[in-house]
Amino acid sequence: MATCRELQPGQEIKHFLKEDSEEAELSQLLQDCPPVDSPRKVEPPESWQEPGHPLCGVGRLPPDIDERDARIFSQSQPLDIQQHIAAPAPPSPNRPRSPWGQLDPYDSSEDDKEYVGFATLPNQVHRKSVKKGFDFTLMVAGESGLGKSTLINSLFLMDMYRDRKLLNAEERITQTVEIIKHMVDIEEKGVKLRLTIVDTPGFGDAVNNTECWKPVADYIDQQFEQYFRDESGLNRKNIQDNRVHCCIYFISPYGHGLRPLDVEFMRALHQRVNIVPVLAKADTLTPTEVQRMKSKGQSLALSRIVCLQIREDIDHYGIQLYQFPECDSDEDEEFKLQDQALKESIPFAVIGSNTVVEAKGRRIRGRLYPWGIVEVENPSHSDFVKLRTMLVRTHMQDLKDVTQDIHYENYRRQCIQSMTRMVVKERNRKQHPSALRLCCADCSAD
Repeated sequence: MATCRELQPGQEIKHFLKEDSEEAELSQLLQDCPPVDSPRKVEPPESWQEPGHPLCGVGRLPPDIDERDARIFSQSQPLDIQQHIAAPAPPSPNRPRSPWGQLDPYDSSEDDKEYVGFATLPNQVHRKSVKKGFDFTLMVAGESGLGKSTLINSLFLMDMYRDRKLLNAEERITQTVEIIKHMVDIEEKGVKLRLTIVDTPGFGDAVNNTECWKPVADYIDQQFEQYFRDESGLNRKNIQDNRVHCCIYFISPYGHGLRPLDVEFMRALHQRVNIVPVLAKADTLTPTEVQRMKSKGQSLALSRIVCLQIREDIDHYGIQLYQFPECDSDEDEEFKLQDQALKESIPFAVIGSNTVVEAKGRRIRGRLYPWGIVEVENPSHSDFVKLRTMLVRTHMQDLKDVTQDIHYENYRRQCIQSMTRMVVKERNRKQHPSALRLCCADCSAD
């Protein structure tokens, strides 16, 4: 029979408490199954243990730490804890993240305390503008048969005049100038554009063209008036902008310079709208004629500066065309050269076509003649690409800004001055009878 060692009452209670405690079980488990990767205890050399040695006590635990805490200190930290310590601090949750990817200014390595965040204002404006969409109103004017409808279809790659009815010669005699609006919504790469084309059929087609430009001028003034009323009203949240931002005026190539009708039209409208003149049907001119009309004593490399005869007439009659803004000094050289080429191309000698032809194994938009093919987008054949670049890709917003800041402000100032004169005149008219009665009363008292 096995014998058991007798325990005292106090020792027996402590023994059972120790065996029943979780701490005792954990300690017993660590002793029975030591970890494989547990570090080995390295004893310091005996020379270090001599009193007075500078490394005396290194590797020893302080006397106030018991054996259980020493075992915890000797174990290596888990891998996830090491990764947590080595990982960089996450960005501040109060800092928003822009949806614009690599253009996000928040992705900078600057410290949050030194970064305010107003560098994201361009992104905010861009997002709001794209969500709202854009609008642009373009007017085309000129005689019939100069390719106005074809050029508009070529510029915006659409068939806007599908249901147009052509008039015969007898109907054109009695036709008056009309104003027809075509509105279409275009979307390109997520950007929405509400395009309005204002056509002027009947302009210059009558036998007597006296003041045939007045309906066009009245229409532009009506749009200014409507915008002025909406801007001065109570509800200014959703104002529809129908003001004409640009007028493309087609000049006939069958002549030498401007005709009297061209001069009168541009003189009547140059204070109301941005005028961009184009030389229509440039494929009817030989290369020598185009070079002569586009040169002004310059070499062939600089031949496209101004149309000699047309520009001389424009300067002589004081016609103000759309002025290209000057490039900033920080613009790159490529943009400056492009802007200079656009300025030198006025008036643009353009060709329009809705037909796709095949030339040298590739399909292009152009006009097929017995002697060859005229390519619409070939810079050596026409200035169509330059006109499209100026009108759509580089200066569309500037055309709208000039309309707002110059032409509309001139109209608005005239309206305010006219209303002020009417108020002053009415006030004087009301004050004059009272002054007259007062004078009569003084005379009768004497």
